[in-house]
Amino acid sequence: LAAYAHQDVPFERLVEELNPVRSAARHPLFQVMLVLQNNAVATPRLSGLDLVGQEVLSLDVAKFDLTFDVTEAYDATGRPAGIRGSAQYAVDLFDRGSTEGLVGRLVRLLEEAVADPDVLIGDLDVLAVDERRSLLGEWSTTAGTSPYEVCVHDLFEERAAVSPGSTALVFGDVRLSYGELERDANRLARYLVARGVRRGDTVGVLLERDPRLVVAVLAVLKAGAAYTLLDPGFPVERLRDVVDRAGLSVVVTAGVLGDGLEPAGLVRLDADAEVAGIARCADSALGRIAGPEDAACVMFTSGSTGVPKGVVAPHRAVTGTLVGQEFVSFGPDEVWLQCAPVSWDAFALELFGALLHGGVCVLQPGGKPEPEVIAELIARHHVTSAYLSASLLNFLLDEYPGCFTGVRQIIGGGEAASPAHAAKALAEYPGLRLVNGYGPVEAMIFVSTHRITAQDTARPAIPIGRPIGNERMYALDERLRPVPVGVVGDLYLTGAGLAHGYLGQAALTAERFVAHPHGAPGERVYRTGDLVRWRADGVLEYVGRADGQVKIRGFRVEPGEVQAVLMRHGAVRQAAVVVREDRPGDKRLAAYLVAEPGTALDPDDARAHAAAHLPEHLRPGSFTVLDALP
Repeated sequence: LAAYAHQDVPFERLVEELNPVRSAARHPLFQVMLVLQNNAVATPRLSGLDLVGQEVLSLDVAKFDLTFDVTEAYDATGRPAGIRGSAQYAVDLFDRGSTEGLVGRLVRLLEEAVADPDVLIGDLDVLAVDERRSLLGEWSTTAGTSPYEVCVHDLFEERAAVSPGSTALVFGDVRLSYGELERDANRLARYLVARGVRRGDTVGVLLERDPRLVVAVLAVLKAGAAYTLLDPGFPVERLRDVVDRAGLSVVVTAGVLGDGLEPAGLVRLDADAEVAGIARCADSALGRIAGPEDAACVMFTSGSTGVPKGVVAPHRAVTGTLVGQEFVSFGPDEVWLQCAPVSWDAFALELFGALLHGGVCVLQPGGKPEPEVIAELIARHHVTSAYLSASLLNFLLDEYPGCFTGVRQIIGGGEAASPAHAAKALAEYPGLRLVNGYGPVEAMIFVSTHRITAQDTARPAIPIGRPIGNERMYALDERLRPVPVGVVGDLYLTGAGLAHGYLGQAALTAERFVAHPHGAPGERVYRTGDLVRWRADGVLEYVGRADGQVKIRGFRVEPGEVQAVLMRHGAVRQAAVVVREDRPGDKRLAAYLVAEPGTALDPDDARAHAAAHLPEHLRPGSFTVLDALP
């Protein structure tokens, strides 16, 4: 009502005061207008003439993106006779169906308000019954086709028993069969149990990417424990922090990799005494120790408070994501490339996507993906299936023409897919199955996928698709109610892939893993912090983040964690870490620092401090010392 006090302000004065950014494409102040015609209709009277209003010209041109024009009607006695209205829309932004949907929701809102005038506006429901059913039912969930309440190593043991002579792992010229891998893992599992590993423990694995790494992972699972993969490329300070936070009493390692991790008990796979002790253990399976709800792995990711978060994923999170699914082909004729960093949840996709289905897993040497090596391995070992972060996929398409010859399916993820590169991939490899996957580490690899078509590449962004089997996704408003089609909401998810929570961080777990507002008692959903919207065809589009988290080269990065580490430098008084994108698609962290009074801060010293405490993907690319933060 206070706006009426300014109703006589000239429009030109308003524009002058606000000084908005001008554009020939849109109105500078607003793009949506509601016009209510509720004044008495004045009819001129002329002597000797009957006057009838007649519309003789309609331009059918939308002045704004969207205009609602409503008029109050009265009968001959002056009593109210309802409201009639129309909607005009710009056809390059809206189609008739979406506009009719908006009109329907407005009418439904008005009807509810009239039916109960005392209800709060926020409690009025704009969703029709069938739309609510779609948003909370058929769109939000996809039924699985196979039971997944089983342990990861149990499925592997079944495969090893069916085809013990089939190749399981390829590393350079080394080939390890399912039977050999099963026996080696059983021996190490028995050795770990003899060293005190028990059900429910967490065991660290600090090894280079080679067959011993896979043996160790399977052995830890067979012993009833959960593995956490320690990346040899991380600074020793970071590794010590993870060992401490995970409460690791045993770390499987080799060579000098484990030096500096005391007091963790180290099982060195290349030490003579350990090798002899492992060899003396029986090569038969230990039997069932763990269950599907027991933790299978703990994956550490960036934390906004400066502390890395350890996500505890149970066995059913892995098997529920990789068993009975149709988003890609799993089977004994698939050759998977394992090149993702071992600390990613994609490691489980590339490894167990092969080993749980009788396929072959090709291990890339080195700790991080190397484009030249990847191209060589695909050609040499006839790789058919690969997971690649969007930026790595784009680089391989641009710099290594023909490298995907013979590849049948590629799953992209970790960051937004490039429509231009997707179009290029589909054009150059006509039979390729190209899939865009979405899923945070708290929900194990993927929650939704979308098979990319040529039609998708003509749109501004590639959608993240529909939930895979055994998963559920919801776009909700701030009151945890489903948002209508086309409206941006917060993404919540649940299902087989849902993690137990964060290791040793009960408060953070309670904050992010909340009670399911539309589920059974005791059921939980994970609040992702991602913003999404439903398309009219039941496909989800990713819009952005509700917080400061970013994705850089597929890694999840919390600038707050980097900032907290930099603040621990003795000469730094203030720090700000932001994401710069000086070239399109090339995101990098930039650090801005203010020195403590009376000290001289060398950017190179700050860079060395970051290198000593942060893994490579969390280190800023530039360090700038300022007199004060703006």
